[in-house]
Amino acid sequence: MGIGWGPGGPTDSVNRFVAHEVRRQLADNPVARRARYPVDHRVLRGLIGAPFSLLLARYLIVDLAMLDVEAWSEIVAPGSPAIPASLAAQAIDIVKTVPSYLLGAQIGLLGVISLALALVTLIAQRDDATTDVKIYYHESMFFGITASGIALAAVLSVQFLWPLQTLLHRLGGGSASPAFKLALVAAHTAWFVVNLWAVAHFVSVTFRFVQRSARERLRERYTANVVVPRQLSDRLRQQVYGAAGGRVEPGMPGAFFGYSFGTGSEIEIEREFAPNTMLVDVHMGVVRWVLARWAKRCSAEPESAGGAARSGPRIWFTPALDRSMRGRVAWCRRNGGVPLTAFERWALRRAFRFEERRDEG
Repeated sequence: MGIGWGPGGPTDSVNRFVAHEVRRQLADNPVARRARYPVDHRVLRGLIGAPFSLLLARYLIVDLAMLDVEAWSEIVAPGSPAIPASLAAQAIDIVKTVPSYLLGAQIGLLGVISLALALVTLIAQRDDATTDVKIYYHESMFFGITASGIALAAVLSVQFLWPLQTLLHRLGGGSASPAFKLALVAAHTAWFVVNLWAVAHFVSVTFRFVQRSARERLRERYTANVVVPRQLSDRLRQQVYGAAGGRVEPGMPGAFFGYSFGTGSEIEIEREFAPNTMLVDVHMGVVRWVLARWAKRCSAEPESAGGAARSGPRIWFTPALDRSMRGRVAWCRRNGGVPLTAFERWALRRAFRFEERRDEG
């Protein structure tokens, strides 16, 4: 009732399986290899390619981890300085002065980005290059750089007061050593260096973008690294999901995905969907496990097949991948066989991952 997909991870995610297959196919394509992003580009995109809220959440985790270390250090070895006393004064000066320098420099970098973006916008309006501007945003990592820069500026502004560290000291759990704040300042500095690297990349792409001859290379890289993988993924996801039920033997329980066979059946799962909600992934390992349990019970009770005795019991899942849904939808139906248990329905609800896409019209 399906194929074991090791590349799909422990739960056989359709998206993970497809991503693995697309990478494998493109790795053997000489054109795709030639236009692939270099390693430093991929590393930089991985470091800053996150939403603003996620960047703040990552820093909060680091800050809380440092607080935990500071609190435990006072419990295990109270009063012991983390750095030599001769360096404590220098460390305090660094903690007081470096954040202000980093904040000023980061705001300056954001100003450079705004000026470069204004230049590109003027060029795009003159040349009517709407598609090229979209490529420019992606290739220059504009949104990621801006989010990372604003997030760092927000962190530095808040950390002038060291609110969590102050709270820890008020509760009597802090350390007198500046080493822990110094470690966070080092984290701020590393973050700033990454942002500086990203702005250098941004400026480099901007200078190339203003030259007509260089835009063709940017288009080629964008097509090879974004457009082609996205199109391959969309097509392969549909094929994998639609064929997930496998070949059904006559008279045996079977399952179908992405199809609706009318309303003459029993509703197993239904849900109220917000507008523009889509099925974005399915964990087929969980689904196959549920279907195997159901098929075993159906085989043990052949009389339960009812009117579906000739073809065997059937379960089908009506949602299609990436197709908008709204309202109350019975997305899991059964014709013949025994009903699913409450636990099996719970597992299926978590195996099918739905998301609301607000950018859909």
